[in-house]
Amino acid sequence: MKKKLLSALLSVAMVATLLVGCGGTEEAPAEEAAATTEEAAPEEAPAEEAAASTDKFYIYSWNTELQERLNYVIEAHPEVGERIEYVNVGDSAIYQEKIDALLQTPDAEDYPDMIAFEAGYIMKYTNSDYTLPVTDCGITDADLAEMYPYTLTIATDQRDGSLKGVSWQSCPGSFIYRRSLAEKYLGSQEPEAVQEQLKDWDTFLETARKIKTDSNDTVRILSSNGDVVNTFMSNKTTPWVDANGVFTMDQSMLDYMDVVAALEQEDLTWKTSQWSEEWNAGPSTDSVFGYFGCTWFLHWTIKANCGGEAVGEGTYGDWAMCQGPAPFYWGGTWLGATAGCSDTALAGTIMRALCCDTEIMTKMSEETLDYVNNKAAMQTLSDAGKGAYEFLGGQDFIAVFSPLAADVDVSWMCAYDQKVNELLDTQVTAYTTGEKDKDTAVADFKAAVAEAYPNLTVE
Repeated sequence: MKKKLLSALLSVAMVATLLVGCGGTEEAPAEEAAATTEEAAPEEAPAEEAAASTDKFYIYSWNTELQERLNYVIEAHPEVGERIEYVNVGDSAIYQEKIDALLQTPDAEDYPDMIAFEAGYIMKYTNSDYTLPVTDCGITDADLAEMYPYTLTIATDQRDGSLKGVSWQSCPGSFIYRRSLAEKYLGSQEPEAVQEQLKDWDTFLETARKIKTDSNDTVRILSSNGDVVNTFMSNKTTPWVDANGVFTMDQSMLDYMDVVAALEQEDLTWKTSQWSEEWNAGPSTDSVFGYFGCTWFLHWTIKANCGGEAVGEGTYGDWAMCQGPAPFYWGGTWLGATAGCSDTALAGTIMRALCCDTEIMTKMSEETLDYVNNKAAMQTLSDAGKGAYEFLGGQDFIAVFSPLAADVDVSWMCAYDQKVNELLDTQVTAYTTGEKDKDTAVADFKAAVAEAYPNLTVE
C-alpha cells in the first residue's frame, strides 16, 4: 500500500516547496514551509509489511538508460525483478512536468516510489519535502565511501545537509581532439603538449586563431560556439542565488560572454548548433579540431559519429584527450526515493546495488563503458588495462578522467540553475551576434531574472 502524504503537502504550490535551494522559498512563507515539512512526514510502514509487500515499485525516468542499468540490480537480486515497474516518460522535455503532477497525487496507483534526476534540476527535488534522505533507505556512510565527492554535493539538501540521491555514474569532462590535426597544426599530438596550448582561455583563443590561419580557413577548433558552455558553467565561483535570496552574476560569466563573442566574431568555430546534423557529422571530417566532452560523450557522441568502427575507418583511432582550459563535468543521473515511497528497503537495495556495490559497478563499467561513480571500480579496471582505448590511439581514458572527476567543484550549483542559464543564453546570443552591446545584454539578463523570480534581490 502506498504511503500517503498529508494534504498539507499538497496545499503548497510545487514551486514553493521545490525551489528552496540556494536561499529562500518562492511564494510560501518560511513558517508555512516549516509547518508543511513537519506535517507532511510520511508514517513508516512496519519492516515486516515492507518485506512482504508484492506491490509494484514504480521507478520513473525519461529514457531507457536506467532501465538497462537496472538489469544489474535484478541479476544480483532476482527477487526484485517482478516488483520493479519502470516507467519511461520518453521525453526529457516533459519529464519534470509529469513528475511534478504525480508527486501531488500520492494515492495514485502509479505514484513514483523512485525518480531519476538530472544535474540541471536535481536540486529542485532534493531541496524539497518530496524526497527522502538516503539514510531512510538504509544507505550508510560506508556505502558512499567510493563515490566522487561532487556527486554527493549535488544531491545534498541544502536546507539540512541530508543526502537525497545517489548516482551510479560520474561525468567529468575533457577536451577530445584529433591527433593528426594536432600534429599538423600544433606540432605535436601528445596530450601534454596539446594541453599546454589549451591551458587557459586566452591561450585557447590564440590556438583557435592559429588553427584557422594555418589550415587556410579549412579547420576550426570547435564546431559550435555552444561547445564551451559546460566548461564555463562548471567553473563559476558563486551560485546564482545565495542563502539570502540575492542574485549575482560573477566574473566567470562575464568572461564566458567575451569568449563566446570572440569565437563568433572572429569566425573561430563553424557556428553549428549542438546536436544538429551538421554538428554530429563533424567527428567524421577533417574540419573540426576537437570537442569539449565527458565520459558518455566520448563513447556515444564522438565515437558514434567518427565514421568507422575500427582503426583505419573514418577517424577511429585518431583521437586523444587532455583537460583543456579548466576541469568540468557534464550531466549524470541520480536516483532518489520519494516521500511516499512504498518500500524504502527496496529503494535501498536498488541504490546500494547500482550505485555503491564495487563488484557490480566494475562489471557494469566494463560491459557498458559507463564511467561509474566508484573510485575503486575504476582503479581496478585501469590497473587491468581496461582503460586503454584503441579509439584514442591506446590512451587510457580512465586514467585521464579519474583526476578530473576528483577535481570537479559544484559549490556554485543551486536550484535556479536551469532556468537562469536559459535566460543567460538568450542574452549571450544577442551580444555575440551584435544585436546588443555587452552592458545592455547583462542588464536585460538581470531584468529577465527579476521578472522570472520576483522574490529575489537582483544585484
